[in-house]
Amino acid sequence: MNSNYKNLGQFIKEKSVKNKVLSVELLLGVSITKKFIPSIANTIGTDMSKYKIVKCHQFAYGPVTSRNGEKISVALLSEDECLVSTSYTVFEVIDREELDPEYLMMWFSRSEFDRYARYMSHGTVRELFGWDELCDIELPIPYIEKQREIVREYNVVNDRITLNEKIMLKLEETAFNIFSEKFPTHGHDLTDDFTDLDKLITFNAKYPIKKNELTSYVEMANLSANSMSINKVIKRNFTSGSKFKNDDTLLARITPCLENGKTAFINCLKADEIAYGSTEFIVMRSKGEVSMYWIYCMAKDENFRSYAISSMAGTSGTQRVHSDYLKEYRVDTESLKDMSNFHKLVEPMFKMVEVKHIENIKLKELKSYLLQRIY
Repeated sequence: MNSNYKNLGQFIKEKSVKNKVLSVELLLGVSITKKFIPSIANTIGTDMSKYKIVKCHQFAYGPVTSRNGEKISVALLSEDECLVSTSYTVFEVIDREELDPEYLMMWFSRSEFDRYARYMSHGTVRELFGWDELCDIELPIPYIEKQREIVREYNVVNDRITLNEKIMLKLEETAFNIFSEKFPTHGHDLTDDFTDLDKLITFNAKYPIKKNELTSYVEMANLSANSMSINKVIKRNFTSGSKFKNDDTLLARITPCLENGKTAFINCLKADEIAYGSTEFIVMRSKGEVSMYWIYCMAKDENFRSYAISSMAGTSGTQRVHSDYLKEYRVDTESLKDMSNFHKLVEPMFKMVEVKHIENIKLKELKSYLLQRIY
């Protein structure tokens, strides 16, 4: 073992403080993305005095690793305090002058840690990575000034990623507001002077890809519910699936992805490149003078999505909307005269989102490199 490597157990201790006087109300969970998230538990009639309190600079982790996406749920609290269920283990660093909690959280964020935790998990019905296994971890612990230097560098990159994400969300919000202002009237309630989407959009265009050709592929998991950008594109031999190009919009057509808002604007491919993805995508491409940005905004519009959701068919577990229903959606014909002006207004916003997304891809690569520095 490298001389810098030490057992984690000598630096941490378990905490189990219950909410006996009901002084804390905020109930959170821990996700596999290593963050605290709002709890979805129904707490009506629940005795909250039995829940554990997590204070600032303390950690919480869920020891169950089976059916957890090959990751372990662990997070460091940066807020004042919150509650977590008793299924979580709460712990803290004993001496922050020996081990920086943020440095430790960087170690927990490494994919190697997840693989190790998964490998060391045990159990029959549920596999667990217990407290003893956590304490037995060996990790490099340099002097505290070095830890804090690594954390500062990491936080600069991470803060920039977060800022870019906020900028992208604001740009999309502004584009949607412009869309709503210029195209306020659409839906199946229109009875006269309307245009069907079928005249404005090509649904599931026929693009040629040779069988077994190595092709860019987008999984459903890499569509976001709150951003137009694709999280990840991989290469895969083409078998079957939806086909698309830059400037197309992808709409998830299956439950619960449609209800959750999974939609993407394709801008990550090479010029004239054809990619493919899940069979559960509806691909929407503009016809004639229709703005490609208008299509994405329409696909995210609440009225349009409500119409799509109301048209879903199939068994309760796997309902889908068919593109033929979407073709019948109605748009006020008079408002379409403002299409060109709308396009000019929002194009810089879409282009800036693309720039920020590319920047974040590079920053995340740098972030991964910085995590490797603590190996």
